[in-house]
Amino acid sequence: MLKLRSLRALAALTLLVWPIRASSLQLGLEVTPGKLEVSIPRGMTYNIPITIHNSGLNSTHVQATMVDFTVNQAGSYVFTKVGSRPNSLMRWASIRPREFNIQPNTSQQVQLTIQVPSNHALSGEYAGIVFFQTRPERKPGQTVAFSERIAAKIYETIPDTVHIDGAVVRMASYANPLGRIYHVLFQNTGNAHVYIRGQLIVQTTSGKIVDRVAIPSNQLVERGGMRLLELQGKRLPPGEYEAIATIDYNGKTDTAGGIKFSVR
Repeated sequence: MLKLRSLRALAALTLLVWPIRASSLQLGLEVTPGKLEVSIPRGMTYNIPITIHNSGLNSTHVQATMVDFTVNQAGSYVFTKVGSRPNSLMRWASIRPREFNIQPNTSQQVQLTIQVPSNHALSGEYAGIVFFQTRPERKPGQTVAFSERIAAKIYETIPDTVHIDGAVVRMASYANPLGRIYHVLFQNTGNAHVYIRGQLIVQTTSGKIVDRVAIPSNQLVERGGMRLLELQGKRLPPGEYEAIATIDYNGKTDTAGGIKFSVR
């Protein structure tokens, strides 16, 4: 991600688009791209085309809604109103059209316009989501009306201001029926989102490694966010131990933390 963010074209604006498509399996609604990153200088305006395709059998009415978001310590998305977060992107955005009908096997393109203020205090990354939601429909024989929504996630960075950093800020170890549980709290101390991975090792006081636990890859931590990792380790015999967690967040160096504990 850091490498992608550092790319700069000769033009004033750089658009980084992943070929990711979000889709609703029930209604056949798809949005392209499902995720993108843009780099826009302060004081500039950029128009982003987003395509919604209806691959279903029926026509549907779609409404676009912009929201702020974050990811909590458990890794779940939390959606809030536009402007509620310090890194809100959608407070500078508008979308048109906001509502439209899509016939079967046709597409509708909407335009998301981002106007970045001429404010020299702006730095790092700003983010937001555009939801495309269908009108609730009740099918024959059903008593409940269903509505589906799909999303396009947008990240915008101010050129040459992104700082990637992170730290392990707390660790703990507990016994459980399967062995040991290790809690590792990672904090994103930079100004852009990161994806983390790594491992935890457990060693004796003499340095002998007695357990290794992988930290799953591609765990998202948003700007200003934290991620609580819960790792299951094996059962240990009585003794004194140290657990060391090393996390790769795609920065210049990895970050690590440790905790000493006893097994009785």
